[in-house]
Amino acid sequence: MKERRSAVLLSVGVLTTYIFSVLAINFISPDEVIPPEEFPEMCPENSSNCSMIGPNSHRSGGQTELRFNTSIDHVMFAAASWAESEPRTDSIGEWPGQHHYVFRSMIFRFPDDFLIKVFCDEGDSVVHVFSESRLGISDMGVNEERVIRFAEHMSVVEMPTSECIGE
Repeated sequence: MKERRSAVLLSVGVLTTYIFSVLAINFISPDEVIPPEEFPEMCPENSSNCSMIGPNSHRSGGQTELRFNTSIDHVMFAAASWAESEPRTDSIGEWPGQHHYVFRSMIFRFPDDFLIKVFCDEGDSVVHVFSESRLGISDMGVNEERVIRFAEHMSVVEMPTSECIGE
């Protein structure tokens, strides 16, 4: 009887600690929407919790852009389809040519910002991507993997060919 009570108390203690940890993480993590005019130009220097496909690429396989011969709307639709198919993902901001998602880790629900920006350049739609953990100094490679997975997905999506129309 005493062993069963100890097991129940241990289980309750572990569950309480887990719930408190998740609540604390959500309470202390900043909850800001990043509008288009504040799209980051680069990851912090030597960052281990940020990845970017853009002019100042960082932890993204060296990619500086994703380029497609189609409209911004088609690219945004393909990007949104990928993001919304990912587990524990919420859309928190959407504008013409930019979307802001928050991905959460499986166990402790650590939040990561994931931004997609699409604009026209020489008739093509160009995509820049920024992904960064809101907390901590390392993401254990999660943002880098996410950005590369996104780029791989976008490279195989079939989109109608057209000149970029939009911003």
